[in-house]
Amino acid sequence: MADINAIAEQIQGLTLLEASQLVKLLEEKLGVSAAAAAPMMVAGGGAAAAAPAVEEKTEFTVVLTGVGANKINVIKAVPDWRRRQQDQRH
Repeated sequence: MADINAIAEQIQGLTLLEASQLVKLLEEKLGVSAAAAAPMMVAGGGAAAAAPAVEEKTEFTVVLTGVGANKINVIKAVPDWRRRQQDQRH
């Protein structure tokens, strides 16, 4: 039987490119997809503690650069965009 700790250490020593190649190789050899397994692992973690709620960012800093000849139209559009964003949240 393989020494799992030794395998883990070898995997930790891989570069990102090598790790990506390893994933692709294992997917091909085992006939599985790592992307398909990710949602199942997240959904299956019912016993794990729930993550704390992340507060939604409500204020943003907008910097207008390079609006050119349409500067006035862009300035008029910003308040309208803000109203639509606020309406979507409510």
